[in-house]
Amino acid sequence: MTRVLNVLRFIVTQFGTMAVFYALLYGFGLKVAIAGSIVFVIVDGVRRHIQGVGFPKLYILTSVLTFVFGGIDLMAQTPFMIQYEAVITSLVVAVSFAYGAQGAKPMLQEIAEQQTKQLFPDRTDVRAFFKLLTLFWAGYFLVRAVAYLWIGMTLPIEQAMEIRPLLGTGSLLVMFAISFQGKRLFALCQRLGLLPMTDEPAYSLASNVSTN
Repeated sequence: MTRVLNVLRFIVTQFGTMAVFYALLYGFGLKVAIAGSIVFVIVDGVRRHIQGVGFPKLYILTSVLTFVFGGIDLMAQTPFMIQYEAVITSLVVAVSFAYGAQGAKPMLQEIAEQQTKQLFPDRTDVRAFFKLLTLFWAGYFLVRAVAYLWIGMTLPIEQAMEIRPLLGTGSLLVMFAISFQGKRLFALCQRLGLLPMTDEPAYSLASNVSTN
């Protein structure tokens, strides 16, 4: 149960805007979903500021995209960006993950440490693991963008809007399920020789929210 709650907390923290959009879309329509997402970003931003919980890079990115695309569609007589928003957003997030895999601390390592309130050991194999995991997410969003583009080009917008949430939510949950097996994934990468050899003592990824 703790693991499930941690997964749900992570989804709300990083992708709450997306969840609000699709929830309102099914119940009240496109315009309300767009407006509700923008309101959610504002309210959640104020909450984060008051509680001092910070603004993760991924959260800032998705919030900015919500304002940009949502604002355009709200001002337009007929929402037109919604057909391309999912493709562009997925591509931007994919690039962000790919870029975030570089540097001293990969993006997913930062996210995991923010969620667990714990720092992972400063080891080459740990950094390499989180870099692989971050690139794995980048590849997922790239494939997702291609799938959304194909759906948008071959299906009417109404049908595409019905299929996209099912495809997006289902695949996202699968990605979360895989990523939250970090302890096992780390051991698997060690066995497959995907992590650099190190003179440091053998290490098993610490058990925490994002690796159990």
